Amino acid sequence: MPIFLFASFLSILFSAQFSCPTYAYAAPYLYLSIPKTNVDFQFNQAENTASAFKEDFAVVQYSTNNTTGFTAYVSSIDEDTNLNHTDSSVVQKITSITSPSNSSSFNSKNWGYLANQSTYSGTFRPIPKASQPDQALNISLSETAKFFLHFGVKTGPDLPSGTYSKKILVTAITNYVPTSATFIPGPDVNNAIRNANIGHDVEFFKKSNVAPANLATATVVSTADSDLPIYLWYDQVQKTIFWWSNADTVYANEDSNLMLANINDNATLMQLIDMRGINTSRVKNMHHMFWTKDGLTKHINLDEFDTSNVEDMSYMFSTPYENNSTTAIDPIDFSRFDTRNVKIMPGMFAGSHLPSIDIRNFNTSNVTNMEHLFNGLKKVTDLDLSGLDVKRVNNIGSLFARNPGLISLNLSNWQLDSVHDMSYMFTQLYDLKTLNLTGFTTKNVVDMNHMFNGCQHLTSLDLSSFDTSQVTNMSTMFKDMGSLNNINLSSFNTSNVTDMSEMFSMTIVNPPISNLDLSSFNTSNVTDMHGMFQGMAHLSNLNLQSFDTRNVTNMKAMFYWAFMDPENSTLDLSSFDTRNVTDMGGMFFYSKLKTIYASPSFVTTSVTISPNDPFMSNPNLTGANGTTWDWSKRDRVYARIDTPGNPGFFTSKP
Repeated sequence: MPIFLFASFLSILFSAQFSCPTYAYAAPYLYLSIPKTNVDFQFNQAENTASAFKEDFAVVQYSTNNTTGFTAYVSSIDEDTNLNHTDSSVVQKITSITSPSNSSSFNSKNWGYLANQSTYSGTFRPIPKASQPDQALNISLSETAKFFLHFGVKTGPDLPSGTYSKKILVTAITNYVPTSATFIPGPDVNNAIRNANIGHDVEFFKKSNVAPANLATATVVSTADSDLPIYLWYDQVQKTIFWWSNADTVYANEDSNLMLANINDNATLMQLIDMRGINTSRVKNMHHMFWTKDGLTKHINLDEFDTSNVEDMSYMFSTPYENNSTTAIDPIDFSRFDTRNVKIMPGMFAGSHLPSIDIRNFNTSNVTNMEHLFNGLKKVTDLDLSGLDVKRVNNIGSLFARNPGLISLNLSNWQLDSVHDMSYMFTQLYDLKTLNLTGFTTKNVVDMNHMFNGCQHLTSLDLSSFDTSQVTNMSTMFKDMGSLNNINLSSFNTSNVTDMSEMFSMTIVNPPISNLDLSSFNTSNVTDMHGMFQGMAHLSNLNLQSFDTRNVTNMKAMFYWAFMDPENSTLDLSSFDTRNVTDMGGMFFYSKLKTIYASPSFVTTSVTISPNDPFMSNPNLTGANGTTWDWSKRDRVYARIDTPGNPGFFTSKP
């Protein structure tokens, strides 16, 4: 690159070299060329006197197929960074700038360089020594393109005429390409583990720090497109399934379904599953990934677990309900779980023996299926799920069913706008004492049968937020809530309900509730009320004034064992029209009512099912004309208003 100064000439010459590290699994190439191998500057007398600044550039062309690109370095050809006169007796030099500078900051007799991908220059950098090449540019992708090497030179009035030159070395090296390996699909990994440990006595699963001692006896569990293999083997002494790979990143398969499920066939307690070293960022399916059958896993290390792309977490940590192991297992920290893409998680924790579960950080905005999600938890006593986004969930069947130890459950602000079926949702939560349903929405629910069945320790239930306008089935909804003392059903719209059978039936323990106001109920479409209030022994005030029973066909055992204590209560059935009832068997068995108000619409003309005795063991029951119950008066004929000559057990309402 000549610079003409008076009769003098300055030249910067180029030399280019490049390097492509080689790997057994790839053949990257890198091509580098500089079409114009020198950059020339000429200065006239006036420019020299004025210490003028000039700049120019050379084009560096490159082409690489390396996926991570390359890095270009610039340096002097040797340790001398000056532009030197071709006459070695001339001691005057053009020296490199010592720090990054723009053109206006150059001193006289200074020079510097700049590399970028445009013809526009900027801040110049010092010329580096050969021993300390400067990273000029980093290209991070495979491409064919070019970049520019700019040079800036400032002359001086005392610079002798002649030619000043320096050779510049441009070096390019392909960037390192990280290697990766991917596990084969989950079921295949599971089979490989079982084949490696035919005795099924494995207790640990983790990454080995070293390669297997004998590669020939290890199993390759990586996909064919992996850069390097993943090896898996069993160490009998350590009772450990080890895996190892020399790849930079080891990915779990997109389908990791069943990957580590029940891998020891429950022959021994699985002490540890350590997922560290396995990148799960690509996994979409974790269905049954850590499922166990008859045994348990003491500890699962998920410190590096990435669930950002998972769509299916079905039964991921589940254990069959019949597993009654007493072994204590360690809790799992779910705070780092990214569930934004999860669509289904039925049974994810079903039957789990985890001592606690905290998923308040879960993003469930895309989840549609939560069926059996917390069904049958064995150790959890407190479950706070407040604020979870459940608007898209359409399946919550038996979501919390059969959790014998659950004491507190917070579902505040659950907006279940897509759910149609809430049957068995809270059934058999025997020890549940606190249930927060504030803001719990049910506007599209059709089925609520068995919803709270068996919640034996709930004393109070506030369902004022419930919209039941679409519900058709309330059968067994509050059955066997043996501690119930207060229930708020004021918001209930039952206009579409057809089945209220055993709705408040108590067959295990008689609850303390004495007042039940159902005056808001519209029962015009109900056909089945059998056992509806069976076993509500402590009722003394039951408001059924709004009941329209014209379509009811079954009233069997409706008040069986109800109104026992206190004795001599009054039951107002004056709104009842029983023209279509075919079964009244045991309707008032064992109650200690004294007075039953009825109207002439209470008839038994359609009763056909036998036995059809509505009355038995009603020692306090007395009709309007003084007719009292005895063992000879059990038949349906006594289900009428008591008048002279027509004995019955009913009374006209005053």
